[in-house]
Amino acid sequence: MNLGYFMALLLGATFFINVWMVLFNRTDFDPLFWNLLLAWIPLGFACAAHWVLSTSRTMHGRGIIALILAAGWLFFYPNTVYILTDFLHLSDLNFHHSEPEETGGDATLYAMDGRAWNSFFTIAFSAGIGLAISVISLYLMHGHVQKRFHTISGWLFVAVVQALCGIGVYLGRFIRFNTWDILREPFTILAVTINSIDRFMIYFTGGFTLIGLFSYLFFYTATRMTKSK
Repeated sequence: MNLGYFMALLLGATFFINVWMVLFNRTDFDPLFWNLLLAWIPLGFACAAHWVLSTSRTMHGRGIIALILAAGWLFFYPNTVYILTDFLHLSDLNFHHSEPEETGGDATLYAMDGRAWNSFFTIAFSAGIGLAISVISLYLMHGHVQKRFHTISGWLFVAVVQALCGIGVYLGRFIRFNTWDILREPFTILAVTINSIDRFMIYFTGGFTLIGLFSYLFFYTATRMTKSK
């Protein structure tokens, strides 16, 4: 995988959406700036771990350094797909005519509200960047796990990471924990997570696990097909 190529695309896309938000004065979506910033952090950890494990330079404690970087990647990884939950903010906007007669008998049922659709495009573009960061950083980590152990272990790693990511998104959106709380209150988070287990939590985390898995499988398959040519 040409990491430099993907990084350039991601940087360009991130720059574009930030300019978009500034030009259209998306003050009510300021959290997206921070969510995108947090989404970039795990990619930084993944790239650092990839370099440590791939470089030919002599490095004392290579394994420990890589393990620390991998832990940092895992802590921040849920932030990559958390942006998807920002779609809920669209519920306050009007995308359709409130009354049928407002259409004047026309077949068009959806309002052409620039503000509403701009919010939709802003969140969709940001969520797409988050998903891209998610699959690329996981691809880097998956490759090293698979190389270190074997194929089955590599895919178990992918499945467990996606499940933990789903739990992380749930805790962030509903319990309102953030990544730093894992370091400050690890046992509290563990206790709250266990106590929060119910049908909805399983449903929600399962949904994000599947989104993450299928997104990664599409990306992984595409990279395999490219290499086989």
